[in-house]
Amino acid sequence: MKRTVAVVDDDEAVLDATSGFIESLGYDAVAFSSGAAFLASEAFLAHEPMDRATCLLTDVDMPGLNGLELQERVRQVRPTLPIIMMTALSDDAIRRRALAGGARELLRKPLAADALISCLEDTIGS
Repeated sequence: MKRTVAVVDDDEAVLDATSGFIESLGYDAVAFSSGAAFLASEAFLAHEPMDRATCLLTDVDMPGLNGLELQERVRQVRPTLPIIMMTALSDDAIRRRALAGGARELLRKPLAADALISCLEDTIGS
């Protein structure tokens, strides 16, 4: 099965670096600069499961639709889509809210390569 990670981050440098790293691990990566762009994409809405993202990696702190709000919207349409969140913020309330909303993990930015690898392997396989 195709393993595609949708990456959502408003910081273009982080988005490019994270997507490139994910691809170097053997996954397909599709990059989105906003939660709204992801929600409007084939990676989210495709009717064929093979065309859909198999995991969402999203930043928490973004303008417009933030990562926590994105998670809520995703859960309404694709409740089983694995979500991994990332943030530079150090806030236990955000961690609790992310995990309570169904996120598999809340990773700290800058992302540690081994933490992301482990999280992806545990979430969608290697």
